[in-house]
Amino acid sequence: MNPGRLEARPEDTFLTERARRYLSTGPAEAVALIGYVCNLPGAPQIVAEHLAKAMFAGRRDFIQDDSGHWRIRDGHRSPDIGQRTTALSSLSYVVVDVETTGSCAYGGDRITEVAAVVVRDGKISEVFETLVNPERPIPAFVTRLTHITWDMVKHAPRFADVAPQLLDVLSGNIFVAHNATFDWRFVSSEFQRASATRLSGPRVCTVKLARTILPQLARRSLDNVARYYGVEITARHRAGGDAVATAKCLVRMLDDAQDRGCSSWEDLEVLLRHPPPRRRPRRRALPTWVDKDTTA
Repeated sequence: MNPGRLEARPEDTFLTERARRYLSTGPAEAVALIGYVCNLPGAPQIVAEHLAKAMFAGRRDFIQDDSGHWRIRDGHRSPDIGQRTTALSSLSYVVVDVETTGSCAYGGDRITEVAAVVVRDGKISEVFETLVNPERPIPAFVTRLTHITWDMVKHAPRFADVAPQLLDVLSGNIFVAHNATFDWRFVSSEFQRASATRLSGPRVCTVKLARTILPQLARRSLDNVARYYGVEITARHRAGGDAVATAKCLVRMLDDAQDRGCSSWEDLEVLLRHPPPRRRPRRRALPTWVDKDTTA
């Protein structure tokens, strides 16, 4: 199955949920739409148009066509659109890495650096990278790990300032990260905070992919996977260095997957749903800080 497109859109409200349900059957004029959504049958045309435009302000998933009818933009009807024969080689990916003030995306921690690396046709085609002002202090133990200090970010743009450019890089690609849940949560929470939008779209976790493609590795940390493929990490624990290295590892793992007969998006979904059983780790004392890249 062809994956849906990665995007960020405003959270649905009660009214937009009703509008989406009404428009799912086809385009509609503002009077009929507002009559259903707002329970205002027969509203004057000018009032209905004003209410519709206010309800859909800032949303790219609802559009008004040349005839004046409102409809759901193509590609927003379902998260899974297209044919079941979409070749992995024809898809584009965006590999994301974030550095943060801590590990709680919805508990007050913020992004200090973000990188997004686009991979098309098996090659890196675009790299976006920026420091981000987290608008809160950076704990000392995080600075020791990432070498990102408050002096480096205090004059950096806030996430809201870089969100439009970052969204342009993310849109239309498959979201990829090493331990994707971590990066997805932080990027999603920042978009929600900055513009009341939420990320939606397909994801690939390279930790899970490595667990399937490289079962011989005892650990699937980024260091171990990169070492296996001979990929140099130029700046470890920095967003750009880690994202570029992950992108290079992704290309190699997708090549290996295709050598094993995994040639389509549907094949990859099946592969990731049925990974080999995880090895039992040896018992050891819990560390005080767990690096997101070592959760394998």
